[in-house]
Amino acid sequence: MFNTEAVQVVIKKTDYHNPQIDALLMPLCGMSKYIRTGDKVLLKMNLLSARAPEEAVNTHPEFVRAIVREVKKAGGLPYIGDSLAGTFSEKILIKAYEKSGIMAMAKEEGIPLNFDTGSEKVIFPEGIRLKKIPVCNYILRADKIIGVPKLKTHSLQYLTLACKNMYGAVPGLIKAKYHALYPGKMAFAEMLLDVYAFIKPDLFIMDAVLGLHGEGPAGNGDPIEIGLALASEDGIAMDIAVCNLIGIEPATIPLLKRAKIRGMWPHSIEYPILSPHENRVHGFRMPGTASHLVTGGRRQSKSPVITEKCIGCGECRKICPKKAVIIVDEIAKIDYSKCIRCYCCQEVCPANAIRLMNTKYKGNEG
Repeated sequence: MFNTEAVQVVIKKTDYHNPQIDALLMPLCGMSKYIRTGDKVLLKMNLLSARAPEEAVNTHPEFVRAIVREVKKAGGLPYIGDSLAGTFSEKILIKAYEKSGIMAMAKEEGIPLNFDTGSEKVIFPEGIRLKKIPVCNYILRADKIIGVPKLKTHSLQYLTLACKNMYGAVPGLIKAKYHALYPGKMAFAEMLLDVYAFIKPDLFIMDAVLGLHGEGPAGNGDPIEIGLALASEDGIAMDIAVCNLIGIEPATIPLLKRAKIRGMWPHSIEYPILSPHENRVHGFRMPGTASHLVTGGRRQSKSPVITEKCIGCGECRKICPKKAVIIVDEIAKIDYSKCIRCYCCQEVCPANAIRLMNTKYKGNEG
């Protein structure tokens, strides 16, 4: 059954100089509706990798800063965390926090960053794919969670928005392991929904000021000026709103399709400030794996291809769930007979050396 209650998604024009989070949350009755004095409040941002703010890969530090200040006003004790793609270690976290501008912002605001890389398995009987979920400690110790996703494309799931942002609750390389266990798009989306259903934040505030389109979710994508922020209590509703903003049918996104089948869609969505249908984002490009959603043609099989930019760092080899990547003479090589087209290698490549291209090899398209 579908949810019977209407859900609000607030969409407001804004920028990084003054995100106006207080005005964004006004139709939802403000931050004090969600936060009480003394609450430990996790700002679960999108911190994919060590990328500069202008690359639009991670949630922008000034956007996070504005939310931090609203949490403080409500009496909450904010802290910031995420589990990056690839190895989850303090050294890698430090590098990502520094490069993204989050480290400097957190010092200026006097708030802690998470460096705890531990996790605990929790039982989730309602899960479709996951009955036990390994959840990071930084998630489990929060009294309240605010999801702070980035509006980006994603080669496997087409878009990475509010719901998929919660996959950062799963530690490090276990995320890559799940690509091997659930290689098809729909099976993987089902697993993502299990994680989202178990760890649903109290509030979502999306950074859509500077989005990422094209070959996301990392450095092969291109920044795009959107100039919006979104807020909602429901991640599914927020993701549907984004699809309508960029002109994509929501049910064509694997995660949203499975969510609809599971009865997780809201009965209706109300837009108290801006309507997505009247504020379409022009020029937004989907990744090549999702070009059929725009053209109406057949879905094309894409394979990761190593380019001349490869520096032989081995990050793709570390994350590959099927051990399809090896390093030969300081250059990465892919065994396509093992490759499941999860695109984890492209996601973590620091040199943007992996492109998704049409090839003669057939992967698991699920």
